This record gives sequence, structure tokens and C-alpha cells, in this order.
Amino acid sequence: MNKVNTADNGVPAPAETMSSERLAQLREEVSKLKVTGGMANPERLAGKWGIGLAIFGFVVAIVSWWSAFNSGTVAGILRSQIFAAIGIGISIVGIVLWIRNSLTRYFRYWLIRLVYEQREQTDRLIAALERDRP
Repeated sequence: MNKVNTADNGVPAPAETMSSERLAQLREEVSKLKVTGGMANPERLAGKWGIGLAIFGFVVAIVSWWSAFNSGTVAGILRSQIFAAIGIGISIVGIVLWIRNSLTRYFRYWLIRLVYEQREQTDRLIAALERDRP
């Protein structure tokens, strides 16, 4: 089975969370998925859209602010303020879209790694129970 580093009291040391055997198995299964990073990955595309929307919204807000600054009428200033608020709204939507997709990718990786660590802990527990069985 797996060789586990243990302290003097028999408890596994936390230094190595995944054995090389489990890590190799994880890498092998991920390589079998045959998923490309192109258009088959909607989170990456949505993250790019989020960054683009944030930049576009800030550009609209800055141009509107500059337009209001140079406007001589109250109607022009109010119109520019409305467009600036729309630009800020677009930026907020873009930032939220980027954060959501970034966290989704991170949490998916974290969950897969957690599943493999739990499997390894279960294997160690079963091995310890079989070893202690009379």
C-alpha cells in the first residue's frame, strides 16, 4: 500500500497531503478527459467577457465624465451623468462575471483535490483497520 509518514504516536504526518500514487492517478484521469481549452471552456470565455465589460464600462464612464466636465448646459451634464452611471453599471457586471467564473474554476479544482485526499485517507484507514484486526 502507500507508505505514510507517521509521528511517534502513529498518527500520519500532515506534511504530504496526497501520495505520489494518488497524484499520478489524478493526472492520468485528467489527461484522459480530452478537454481542450478553446471554446469548450465557457468559464474562461466568460472571464474574458467580464474583463472586457469592466474595461468598456470604465471607458464609457470616463468619456461621459469628460463630456460632462466640458458641457455648458445642465441637460448635457445630466445626460453625461446618466451615461457615466450606465458605464459604472456595466463595469460592475463585468467584475462580478469575472469573479464568479474565476471562483468556479478554483473551487472545481479544490473539490476534485479534496475528493482524492478523502479517498487516500479512506485507504489508509482501511489499511490500518486490517492491520489491527486479530
